[in-house]
Amino acid sequence: MTFGDNFVFGCATSAFQIEGGIRNDWSTWADAGRLKNPDERPGLAVDHWNRWRDDFALLSELGVDAYRFSIEWARVEPEPGRFNEGALAQYRDMLDELRARSIEPFVTFHHFTHPPWFHQLCPWHRLETRPWDRFGAFVQACLRIFEDRVRFFTVLNEPNVWLSGSYVSGKIPPGQCSLRGACRAAEALVRAHVAARNAIKEAIRAAQVVIAHNQILIAPAGPGAGDAIVQRYVDRHFNYAFLDALHTGELALGMLPGLRYRAQIDGAEGSLDFIGMNYYFRAFMQLGLQGPQLFVEDRSQQGISELGWEIYPQGFGYFLRRLAHYGRPIYVTENGMSDARDERRPQFLHDHLQEILRARADGVDVRGYFHWSLLDNFEWLEGMEPSFGLYEVDRDSLRRRPRASAQLYRRIIEQRKLGERPEAPAPERPRRRPVG
Repeated sequence: MTFGDNFVFGCATSAFQIEGGIRNDWSTWADAGRLKNPDERPGLAVDHWNRWRDDFALLSELGVDAYRFSIEWARVEPEPGRFNEGALAQYRDMLDELRARSIEPFVTFHHFTHPPWFHQLCPWHRLETRPWDRFGAFVQACLRIFEDRVRFFTVLNEPNVWLSGSYVSGKIPPGQCSLRGACRAAEALVRAHVAARNAIKEAIRAAQVVIAHNQILIAPAGPGAGDAIVQRYVDRHFNYAFLDALHTGELALGMLPGLRYRAQIDGAEGSLDFIGMNYYFRAFMQLGLQGPQLFVEDRSQQGISELGWEIYPQGFGYFLRRLAHYGRPIYVTENGMSDARDERRPQFLHDHLQEILRARADGVDVRGYFHWSLLDNFEWLEGMEPSFGLYEVDRDSLRRRPRASAQLYRRIIEQRKLGERPEAPAPERPRRRPVG
């Protein structure tokens, strides 16, 4: 029950959440008071754009093998067709520094954010504007600096989550509420993945190209048939529709007459070199008088995060085995929890890594684990309050301090095995919270 020398341990971040000083669709969303706390602003975030060398030293301190981070599209292409050579040069320097530290870079191109002009010029749901071409031009501009510096690429991060927030609930930019728009945007994102993958493979033949897909273990809230029917529908569309499209070449959405959406997309079939899996929690689906509701609750009594997410490592193990059916190796591209006091994160980390060992013992080809996140960061609608970092970031001084979970992670990486299970406080009383 050891990980072995070839297993990849890493940390993950995204540009907008840590870099600071970025003007994009999310910063204008925050300026308009659209966050849960309307007084929050991304601002400097944690100023990684200016402190990246010191932060990379933290990666070396942890002893990680790899680092997953994103290139901020709005920083690289602030106006349509105008590329910021200074920003590209800094990203190139960052790649060189990672290589000098023997840390493998895993680069993400789309991590929820867009330049401010994108939603006006070529939004994803307007297929006639061919938004994948605009995205492809951004990828091409980045490829000029990569050369032999990068082998692992994530084109899209959690497209299922982004679509749910941007085109179903309308809670994130561009704030649409249209199932038809969501379907068209999903098709555009699949085409964007194919276009980016073709460009990457042409430039770097040995490149490994994927998406990072979020998995939520969705269970029926009760024994009734209504809960089970809605659960199956949401589970299929959220957890598998996008992956199925990149496996079979066909995007298939909707199960009811008049709501079916089908698109055959050339180049999509078999277009994942491995599976990038993000996992955080379990949720429950309930069909009530006001329609379907997805909520979280600590029914397993293993604890909850500060965001109210149930800690459920069994779901993590379930998806490792379920996604193995696609016949590709698996990298866990994100997994973590918000825990400012760091009381539950050590046990959380141990239990989820143990699920990897169990899955590998069952023959599942799991090759790496990226903890979310290296640093406390700007957490989308919640602002700066959540604390996902192995390193705490003081909100005033921006000083970084290692949490106990950072020491545990470093020890696991050094020894390539798990030690004794850390203790955690008794769980709080279960609390029901809606998802999103």
